[in-house]
Amino acid sequence: LSFDELIAASHSERNWVLALIEEEVISVSGTPQQAEFSGFHLARVRRAQRLSHDFEASVPALGLIMRLLDEVEELRKNQRPLSLLDEQ
Repeated sequence: LSFDELIAASHSERNWVLALIEEEVISVSGTPQQAEFSGFHLARVRRAQRLSHDFEASVPALGLIMRLLDEVEELRKNQRPLSLLDEQ
């Protein structure tokens, strides 16, 4: 997706998406107008929209929330099942 396609697909305002990029909610290489975006980027924008709506969160708060959610997901991926701990 191009930057304009990302904005259209997410029904977002251009400046709001730029603010998400600035807060590193979504990462791009180069300028947003030249970058290519994937479904992953679109999903993150939509998740940020839901969080913004549900909690009336500012863009900087969204950056923090999204980073914390990413950490929780990573910890869950790396967590060993409890049944493995019981066998030792």
